[in-house]
Amino acid sequence: MRAWQVAEKGHPSTSLRLVDIQPPEPGPGEALIRARAGTINFADILLCQGIYQDRPPLPFVPGLETSGVVEACGPGVELEIGAHVGAMSALPAGGFAEYALIRAGAALVFPKDIPFPDLTLLYSTYQTSHVALFHRGGLREGEWLLVLAGASGVGSAAIQLGRAVGARVIAAAGSAEKLAFCKAQGADHVVDYTADDAGAEIKRITGGRGVDVVFDPVGGAIAETARRSLAWEGRYLVIGFAGGDIPQFPANHVLVKNYSVVGVHWGVYHQHRRDVIETAHEDILRRYAAGEIRPAIARTLTLDGIPEALEALEARSVAGRLVVTP
Repeated sequence: MRAWQVAEKGHPSTSLRLVDIQPPEPGPGEALIRARAGTINFADILLCQGIYQDRPPLPFVPGLETSGVVEACGPGVELEIGAHVGAMSALPAGGFAEYALIRAGAALVFPKDIPFPDLTLLYSTYQTSHVALFHRGGLREGEWLLVLAGASGVGSAAIQLGRAVGARVIAAAGSAEKLAFCKAQGADHVVDYTADDAGAEIKRITGGRGVDVVFDPVGGAIAETARRSLAWEGRYLVIGFAGGDIPQFPANHVLVKNYSVVGVHWGVYHQHRRDVIETAHEDILRRYAAGEIRPAIARTLTLDGIPEALEALEARSVAGRLVVTP
């Protein structure tokens, strides 16, 4: 099979090599899939460099999230052969390949009429946003939701899900193109987070009240503006730190507004609360079937296009999600 492999850690531009290797064999708790679509994640860039939280032995194939058709199962796995699944990869045999191993305990089975590019985003991207907004954030109809990095994959999913339940959505992004993209996803209002008056604009939009929920997958400088924009008893959802800098939440400010800072580490829910994932899965499939949500796919690339996709992602020039179809 063809696969992108890292034999020596480093930036993807120098560490990735397209090789021809044997398909991996599933071990206990694993399944082999014929990979049909996978997401391109910033975490894969870190993985290649050896600075991500998972550090598989060399050589390894990156691609943390994937989807495809079950071909074989390891001991203790009861997935049906031929099932269409979305899953987290079982490194070192990741999704940037024609065949991949998956962690069966984290897999979700999908209807076979859903296209794989949509399926892979409904699995990871929408799951992350759904669990964050509703299980952790308790977002309700009529509340104000501020989505940072609204043009990102999880950001656009959060906009759509927020609108679907009747929340009033403000999306923040850093360019006119990305702001227009956020409006197309259903945002009621958009804010340029690079502007000096971004905080004043959020205050104006909410009539001085502030926002009930902040959805933050980036951290960085905008986090300071966002936390100061919280309303009384607001909830600040910490999704990730794509912006680099990790935000700080002074305890005195938390107390003054009585708000909550809530962590959202979706990737480990299958270990601790599988029921949360299954509840989100049912709701996501229902809303997808009803046309309430639609994955925003910026581009679909073949296996050969992975280096280009990682470069575009690192340059933050993408609105929506990049999907690879091996």
